[in-house]
Parts: sequence; C-alpha cells; structure tokens
Amino acid sequence: METRISHTKKVTLMTPEFVQGIPEYMLKERRANPDDVNGKLEPRYTDTDYYEGTVTIKFTVKEWELNRVGILHGGITSTMLDHTAGTAIFGFVGHWCPTVDMDIRFISQAVLGDTLTCVGRVIHCGERFVTAEAVLMNDTNDRLVATCMTTCANGAVRAEGAVDKSL
Repeated sequence: METRISHTKKVTLMTPEFVQGIPEYMLKERRANPDDVNGKLEPRYTDTDYYEGTVTIKFTVKEWELNRVGILHGGITSTMLDHTAGTAIFGFVGHWCPTVDMDIRFISQAVLGDTLTCVGRVIHCGERFVTAEAVLMNDTNDRLVATCMTTCANGAVRAEGAVDKSL
C-alpha cells in the first residue's frame, strides 16, 4: 500500500504500522506531559489513514479555552490546528518538525462543550520542508471552524539517528 503523499527521493516515509501506532504513542506522550499545552487541550487521537496521509484528533472546548466573549480563543484554535498538522507530519516523517509558517482561516465560532474534529493531512515531504493542512470541524453544529496550511522545517537528513522511530 502506498500513500498519496508527495515526497522527494531523499525522504523516506514511515511505514503504515508506524502511522497506525500514532494514537497510542500520542496518548502515552500526553499522559507523560499533562501540563503542557497539548496535554491541557486533552486531544483524543481517533484515526490515521496511511493512504490519505491523515491523522484525526477530537477536542472538547473547555472553559479555560474561551476568550472574553465566551467563544473559543483564536490562539487555542490555532494550537489545535498546529498540533493536528504537526502530529500528521510526525506520523509520516518520524520526527517532530518545527512550524515555520502557518496560514489560518477562521470561519465560525465554537463554544463551551462543543466537540471538534480536526483532520491533519501531509501534502508534501521534502528534504528541507514538509507541507500539511488541517481542517477543524464543529461536530456539535456541523460547521467548519477553521482551516490552515502549514510549512514545517524537516531536519530528517541532519537529525537521522537522533530520533527513536520505533513505537
């Protein structure tokens, strides 16, 4: 089975088994770091699709994530998108890649208690950069909340051997 992700010859994508193990790996990481921002968001890693290059994460909007007018804060929305796109990248390249650019479109609001589903998809893996997108949907009212396109620095060639790629 091959993935639809475009990639250069110098980039080796992870195996389907590695990608399928991402939800379990991320749950362990979240439990080990409950006080970092990703732990506080309490993401629920629900699905991966090797062929499509996607990772799906669910979030529930909490009180601390609201802005002064009672809707999901734009910074938290951005973090959800960044985390999902970044998790997808990690799943397919096997290491964390820092975000260098992120273009976000805010479409509609979310409020306390809403359940959100975010799908991150890797579009292209190059030797120096990885491109991904994420779409955040509100399951409570079936509306699109926000989208993003992101570029991350890929240090795979320089960092080879420095990252444990086994789950």
